[in-house]
Amino acid sequence: MDPKAILDELTHAAGLPAEALRAASAQRNEMVPLFLREIEDYLARAAETRDEPTPLFWIFHLFGEWREKSAYKPLARLLRRPDIEDVLGDAITSTSNRVMAAVFDGDPQPLYDVILDPDADEFVRSRMCGALATVVLRGELDRAAASRFLGDAFTAIRPQAECFVWFGWQSTIAVLGLSELTPLVRQAFDRGFVDRHWLDFTDFEEDLAAAIARPGTPPRGSEDNEFTLFGDTVEELSGWYGFSEAYRVEQERALEAGQEGEDEVAEFLGDEPYRNPLRSVGRNDPCPCGSGKKFKNCCLPR
Repeated sequence: MDPKAILDELTHAAGLPAEALRAASAQRNEMVPLFLREIEDYLARAAETRDEPTPLFWIFHLFGEWREKSAYKPLARLLRRPDIEDVLGDAITSTSNRVMAAVFDGDPQPLYDVILDPDADEFVRSRMCGALATVVLRGELDRAAASRFLGDAFTAIRPQAECFVWFGWQSTIAVLGLSELTPLVRQAFDRGFVDRHWLDFTDFEEDLAAAIARPGTPPRGSEDNEFTLFGDTVEELSGWYGFSEAYRVEQERALEAGQEGEDEVAEFLGDEPYRNPLRSVGRNDPCPCGSGKKFKNCCLPR
């Protein structure tokens, strides 16, 4: 499969394009500059053309798999787009932190910029706090530097009101065992910056104590691989329900039974199957029903 065919397949894939993904990896040196150009082209698009099919979902994950440092800053710029969920869908909450930690080039400023950007998606901002935690735990960023940033972020983060970025902020402080920032975290909870439906200050204290006793212990509700780098794209994404055989069969049955309108079916089966129709809740976020389980393990449609 030549580079043009790979790009075309990734742009118009109706499922997991395993063959094209593997072909891209086999031709990595040729694909990297093409993929970087795709990012720049998307960033330069006029707003009215950004809903056209794009291969960026797959490019994002391949760069993480490849540990492609040259992609770090372009991807950080991409993540600051307010409409990034239209491109990455569930990857915002499921994999974005692990991809960005995988491409980290030693300069934390792009991560800081995403976290502090009030126009960026609040879930992306939260997950970049997680990416920051990962690079510190891996020894790629000094713990003291992260502590200074997170301390300064208490007054720099906007809004100074309830927003999911604060969830990631306090979680990163906990997992890094930054007990010196506990007074600021208490203030954040007292001021209502962290939604009490997600967790309260005693939860933070328990997560902090666990991380101090056993460095790197994931906070409550986190995946076991929370602070690992993104791995093989085909292997990791093949476990997503939206790319499973069961999902494909379900959608075919729905089409045959006429249970879904043409527009909704197109959203699931069209050029961008990775879009998240439940735009405000990610797979790894606490379920809105209040069960305490992750959304994907509770009310996420299966």
